[in-house]
Amino acid sequence: MRLNLLESLSDNIAIDKDKCVFCSICVNTCILDNLRMKLAPCRQGCPLGVNCQGYVQLIARGEEKQAMEILRKDLPFPAILGRVCSHPCEETCHRKETEGDAVAIRNLKRYLADQFADEAIPLPEMQPDSGKTIAIVGSGPAGMMAAYDLRIQGHLVTIFDSEKEPGGMLRWAIPDFRLPQSVLDKEMGLLADMGVSFQCNVAIGKDKTIEALKNEFDAVVVATGCPEHGLLHIAGEEKQGVYHGLPFLKIVHEGKSPEIGEKVIVIGGGNVAVDSAQTALRLGAKEVTMATLESDKQLPAFPEAIESAAAEGIKFECSWGNPKLNFQDDRLIGIDFQRCVQVFDDCGCFAPSFDDCELHYLDADTVIIAIGQQVDKAFLESAGLIQDDKMAVDPLTLQAPNTPDEKVFVAGDTHKGPSSVIHALASGREAAESVHRFLCGEHLRFGRAYPGPIETEFDIDTSGASLDKRIIVTEHHAKGKGDFQEIESSITQEAARLEAKRCYSCGQPFGKFRTCWFCLPCEVECPNDALKVKIPYLLR
Repeated sequence: MRLNLLESLSDNIAIDKDKCVFCSICVNTCILDNLRMKLAPCRQGCPLGVNCQGYVQLIARGEEKQAMEILRKDLPFPAILGRVCSHPCEETCHRKETEGDAVAIRNLKRYLADQFADEAIPLPEMQPDSGKTIAIVGSGPAGMMAAYDLRIQGHLVTIFDSEKEPGGMLRWAIPDFRLPQSVLDKEMGLLADMGVSFQCNVAIGKDKTIEALKNEFDAVVVATGCPEHGLLHIAGEEKQGVYHGLPFLKIVHEGKSPEIGEKVIVIGGGNVAVDSAQTALRLGAKEVTMATLESDKQLPAFPEAIESAAAEGIKFECSWGNPKLNFQDDRLIGIDFQRCVQVFDDCGCFAPSFDDCELHYLDADTVIIAIGQQVDKAFLESAGLIQDDKMAVDPLTLQAPNTPDEKVFVAGDTHKGPSSVIHALASGREAAESVHRFLCGEHLRFGRAYPGPIETEFDIDTSGASLDKRIIVTEHHAKGKGDFQEIESSITQEAARLEAKRCYSCGQPFGKFRTCWFCLPCEVECPNDALKVKIPYLLR
């Protein structure tokens, strides 16, 4: 490791970590490029770069109001993410590395959101109107985040959606027992309060073309997600008693109560499959079984979702596939499966292979096929976004460079395929950055790869954290037909503060190059009086 000679000089920057909220204001203020932020592993793992360490430490100090302010700076939808985030921050949490159990960062986010659930969401500071207009196609996570960031920059934003209500997959694919509609409505309402316009029941590509949007608006963001459900293309897939994951969850959301038998088989092992299985249980199914290609160690659904389903009595039949539906008088009676011996080939491509000598039969009167989702290829082709069977989008700027006027940008799952809510939000933010630069005549690529004045590898002091074990969050299990009560509950103030004290508080600002000239903006601008510049007596 190469060492800058300046680093051997004395560091005259003193940080009080009991006051610091790790906001990076001091680092960004330093005009001599002396200060750096040791970026906590949790923050490194978050696609949005949320200051997890800051709000967790503020909870530990009993300062929830400031914690919520810190959280909202990077994440305008904390109540949604506090429920459905895949929490990659916890995967990189240093406590997980040392002890095995990460700090329950998502639960603490949910706790903060619930603490202020009865209060109106404060409007962020917005720039004066720029006179520029943007159309966003799709109101899911990527579209929501792009709209939020662009409106903050002063641009006029209109969101188009083909459904009667906005929210995309957050509304139509995630069940109420994971994300109540009231929570989604409130945080979606923030966009309306900011002046974002919504045009629902407008299908772009049918009711209005991309070309028309390009003529009407200064820029267009396509964030339509992956609305198409996967098909098995097997005999009987269109018959009574056979459903598909996304349409099934949507009609339940619409209150249409699909007819469900007593024995339900869900084919698939992802999150949509788990949600479909738990929904079927709440619609009155007596027995629900998930049949998956993957082994029990390889299921793609979130581990906590799998554990929740198992706790409710849902069974798992793993490593079975190539199903054959059996009917009697046009009524489903069961499904034949073959043993799946390999899901991916040696190159990592999806290419399942089966042993047709090892068979398995399951009784069923209802089957829900939830084997993945994909983009609306016809729409993207008509918009000129697919060329040579590939998405024609710049991977860094998310601009569609082959369109004549380069007004079109792509965000979220539309670009890379099915992912998570937090990754879709992050993509929406990247698209918004590109659109803003485009409208202001700035270079779209300049500085995008620079991570900022940060350090990502450093020694971590683990001595100050609590030795308590990770909190166990109480779950509600379905009590019978019609019970759509939220599965995961909030945690108490006492529990939240105890859990927050498990945090090692890994990161902090520091004077890396020892080049301080005692100019003091870092000290003056620190909002918490946490930084002091040690100045020689004669200079002070």
